[in-house]
Amino acid sequence: MAVSDFFQTALQRLGAAASTVPTASDWAQVSLIIGATCAISLPIGLRTKFFKWEPVSFGQAIGPAIFTIIAPGFTEEAIFRAALLPHPKVNPQSFPTSAAAFAASAFLPLIIFVAYHLVNPDKKTRAVFWDARFLTLAAVLGIGCTASYYVTGGSLVAAALTHWLPVQLWLFLLGGLNKTQPTDNGIKKE
Repeated sequence: MAVSDFFQTALQRLGAAASTVPTASDWAQVSLIIGATCAISLPIGLRTKFFKWEPVSFGQAIGPAIFTIIAPGFTEEAIFRAALLPHPKVNPQSFPTSAAAFAASAFLPLIIFVAYHLVNPDKKTRAVFWDARFLTLAAVLGIGCTASYYVTGGSLVAAALTHWLPVQLWLFLLGGLNKTQPTDNGIKKE
């Protein structure tokens, strides 16, 4: 496939994903996927001490919560799910017919998604994104986002919300904000 064909297909997939509206049944499945993603992530984060109970005030959370629906929520899902994964409205004859076949097609984008976090230019937060515990949790999150994308027939909104909600729990209840926004003197906010 030529580079121009790749980008043309990626843009078609992105457009299709942005216009795919989940049904009520889809949202029920997405809710279960988000719950499962959190249920798998929570013991990993607690057992490895990556998560620490550190709730922040509503005032501290509101700005970052709004920002994180855009990035990483929609931006990462637009790239790593919508643009890179097959969509049933784009070349429907080549869309994987089983969850296993779809998972196989999602393997490389998942690896790229996890590896992408290693390319963090911010020296203050690089240690967080290079931490094996974070990368493991990113893989779990990526699998959850892929599952939501699949069960909704390729909805960008469903994948973005599946990404956003667990990130909110980490940032605002489980110490993520203090890990990703250390003070200038290198001491994390407590």
